[in-house]
Amino acid sequence: MTTEQNYFLTVAIINLILAFSGTRIKDPKGKQKCTAFFIAAVSANCLSWFLYVFDIGVILKIISAILSATFIWGMVVFSYRRCEQPLPITPISLIFTLNCLALGYFTYTSHPNKALHVSAFFVPLALFMIAYLFLKKKQDKNPSDLIFAYACCVMAIVVVVRSLLLEMSPNIFSVTIVSSQIIWPAFSVISGVFTLLSFTEEIQFKLQKESNTDQLTGLANRRSMDYLLQQEWAKADRHQRTLALVMLDIDFFKNYNDHYGHQAGDDTLKKVAQVLLDSVQRAGDVAARYGGEEFLLILPDTDALAAQSIATKICQSVAALDITHQSSPFETVTVSAGIAVFKQQNYSTVRDLLMATDAALYQAKNNGRNQVQVIPLETK
Repeated sequence: MTTEQNYFLTVAIINLILAFSGTRIKDPKGKQKCTAFFIAAVSANCLSWFLYVFDIGVILKIISAILSATFIWGMVVFSYRRCEQPLPITPISLIFTLNCLALGYFTYTSHPNKALHVSAFFVPLALFMIAYLFLKKKQDKNPSDLIFAYACCVMAIVVVVRSLLLEMSPNIFSVTIVSSQIIWPAFSVISGVFTLLSFTEEIQFKLQKESNTDQLTGLANRRSMDYLLQQEWAKADRHQRTLALVMLDIDFFKNYNDHYGHQAGDDTLKKVAQVLLDSVQRAGDVAARYGGEEFLLILPDTDALAAQSIATKICQSVAALDITHQSSPFETVTVSAGIAVFKQQNYSTVRDLLMATDAALYQAKNNGRNQVQVIPLETK
């Protein structure tokens, strides 16, 4: 085999390995199936390169060109499904067909330069579509998604520049022929590796999120709460900022469970948790399940008045749910809230701040429940 044939075989094997690796990846649960399209696209690219290992005639060259277009547009289809966007089947099919017809015609008539110009239009179009989907449309983007998207942008620019050089400076273009033999295999590896890594990172992120989330309510769990609270305490202490805690408790919840059953109790916990989530809008605010029917809001850069306003709205919103509670004097599900604010080192430790918040909640319950109580700032 010649050096050139060894090169084509090596690139084909690389794509074959990527296609096989794709078979080891499972589509994320609850999302569109997309790995099959990745495998098909990379397999087409593998076969496109593999054909050139042999001395092929014009018909096989046309097939190879069509397979290379299949790789590019197959990755477009994969990207639409990976990013969970509706696939515009008709426009994509039409563009793909035009791409194949143009490549096939110029390959048949032995006009490789014109075939290159065709690719300089269709390939960047496809690559910029992929980049747009991953950069703008995909939810929960991870670093591998971004690397893949930027690689598509770079490759699109390279293809266009080579087409322009062919017309403007043929001498320089001839120099880029060698570099193109490196760029395309490199792009295949980058797109394949980081596409597959994206699935792994997504699974890791999901596992991390689940480990920090209360499975019933969707709020931060106790482990996550402890960590985030310690972080916010350190920031507030270091930068002389305020930190408000709001502890909430569902009134007479044990009686509610005894009367309506634990399933109804779980449903109520979910509804109250949703009220809390709707009430914390800022990026740094945290709503956590403290334990049982108790919840905690962590509100950085929030003074007592603002925290009291948030807690009051929560109490009103929970009451507005109008969940019947015959074992409560209010005859509906309500919550009580206690507030303490860290300001100017008025508490020595996080534990002291939590104990003050709990004391405020105890006071709210002693005063009749369904209300908000605030520990005065001078308390230590």
